Formats: sequence, structure tokens, C-alpha cells
Amino acid sequence: MTKKNINSALTQINKRSSQLEEEIRRLQSELAVLRSQKLVNALLETDGPVPRENQTVIHTTGGLTIKGSRLTLYAVMDEIREGNSLKNVRDLYELTDEEMLDILDYIHLHKKEVEKEYQSILESAEKSRKYWEEKNRERLGKTYVQREIVRAKLQEMRAQYRAEHKS
Repeated sequence: MTKKNINSALTQINKRSSQLEEEIRRLQSELAVLRSQKLVNALLETDGPVPRENQTVIHTTGGLTIKGSRLTLYAVMDEIREGNSLKNVRDLYELTDEEMLDILDYIHLHKKEVEKEYQSILESAEKSRKYWEEKNRERLGKTYVQREIVRAKLQEMRAQYRAEHKS
């Protein structure tokens, strides 16, 4: 074989290898989507998850939380309610399939409790937001006034600079 033939063969091999690697990535992504769909279908067919020990969802002072993280169950619920696929939610929060199953199980098995606690947390967050907004209203007002003073001074300095360098 000539050097030209060898280079041509190596180029073809590299090209085919790249194609196969891309195909593997595409198939893995497709497989993840199919697994999510299969999970949803299984849950719908059985009218909910099969009860099992939940290793993921825990109660903390901040509410229902994913074990080993600061991620709340409510953040996951928000993403699902906003129409994100289970795969996207899983990937967004870097959850395993097992963790995702535990979360879905917990939500389904404790729906009333979860909804009640979720509403309570939303109300608490709204009260906190209003409190800090009111507490900082005066400070924010001063900041806006100071910003306008600085902008006016900057415009004045720019006009002065342009006038001096115009000639």
C-alpha cells in the first residue's frame, strides 16, 4: 500500500468513527427520552407508582428537599408544571433516574400534603418579598436619585469634553 492509500484509509476510518460516535450520542439521548416516556406510561397504567422505600425526598426546615442537596421538591414541581419534560428536569438538576422516580413517587403518593405545604411556602415567600421590598423602598429610592445625579454629571462632563476638543 502506498502512503497516499494509507492516509486515505485513515481519513475514512476517522470519518466513520466520528459518524458512529455521533450516532451513539443521538441514540443515548433518544434512549433517555424513551425511558422517561416509559416511566410516565408505567405510572399512568398502574394509577400511580408502586410503593417502595423513598431514599431521595426528605423533610427539612426549608420544606421537602432532595437528599444531599439544597434542591427543593417544589423547584422540581415548578419545572414539571411549566411543561419541561422529565428528562430535561432530570438533566437540569443532575438527578439520577432513581432520584427522579423517588420524586415522582413521593409527589403522587403524598399529593395533598405536598400541595398544602407548597402553598404555605409560596405564601411565606410572598410575605418575605413584600417585607424586604417595603424595608428597602427608601434605600432604593435614594439609589435611583443618586444614579440620576451621576448620569447628569457624566453628561455634563461629556459635553464639556466635546466642547474643549471640538476646536
